[in-house]
Amino acid sequence: MIVLFCGIFGIAKYYIYKHDHINTKNINMTLYIDTTDNVSKDKLQVNWKQLAAIDGVRYKNDFSKASEENITKLASMFLVKNTSVHNVGNSKYKLLSLDEVLDKLSLKKGEKEKVYRYLKDLDSVALNSKLKDDPSYKKFIDELTPEAIDIYNKYGILPSVTISQAILESGWGKSELTSKSNNLFGIKADSSWKGKSIIMKTSEYYNKIIKDSFRVYASKSESLRDYGDFLYKNKRYKDKGVLSALNYKDQAEAIEKAGYSTVQDKKGNEIYADLVIKIIKENNLQLIDNKIQLEKSQALSK
Repeated sequence: MIVLFCGIFGIAKYYIYKHDHINTKNINMTLYIDTTDNVSKDKLQVNWKQLAAIDGVRYKNDFSKASEENITKLASMFLVKNTSVHNVGNSKYKLLSLDEVLDKLSLKKGEKEKVYRYLKDLDSVALNSKLKDDPSYKKFIDELTPEAIDIYNKYGILPSVTISQAILESGWGKSELTSKSNNLFGIKADSSWKGKSIIMKTSEYYNKIIKDSFRVYASKSESLRDYGDFLYKNKRYKDKGVLSALNYKDQAEAIEKAGYSTVQDKKGNEIYADLVIKIIKENNLQLIDNKIQLEKSQALSK
């Protein structure tokens, strides 16, 4: 009898744990990220983790039931036409909060609480496992985020793009150029630059090494501010649609087309935008876009 009781207790305990926490191992992150981004295109950025948390509850942790069609329908519920005279960026849409979508889904109180619990379980989940394993990566992102948001508010450059370019150009802040000059973005000291400069080796096109002059900054904050000014004041970036882009993919591609970088693969194809986009997706940087755009959307409703 005691053995039977212990067995039943163990099964019950496992069942409770299984459904108290989201099954992160069975989530197809790439499916959620790519589908969410497709829905967000030309609108505003939806948070893929919120969709996964909801599906974890709806499908009782059986993510084999998650499909592109179902994720698309759910993601679309977070976006509504904006009827205000003010906009979030250049978008004609606004974002709904997680609470608003949960109400639309008619979830019960206990189910809503479980969604938030699952969302907390997803906090450190990313395609880039280093975010969880090495705190220095998250620290670098966190350090840049406030000023990246300021740049978005001032110029319309998405935080995800700013931070991704900084990661790419500075090697997570560890490159020789960044160490010697606080230059996070590899911006060169052309004739318009009146500050200090430094000569450094750099790679152009496909592994072509040259020496060039780069801008020197007193701090990384100064580098961030100059990056925003650089994109905003150089006409070619506006002409290529950088400042009017509504999502990180379009903005990264516009930056590439405007000639920010010459990097190519061995076949001569331009790959800068692909590199920026890959970093954003791997490190959930688009969720920073979602957070600030949601705040602006909520402000429209007040």
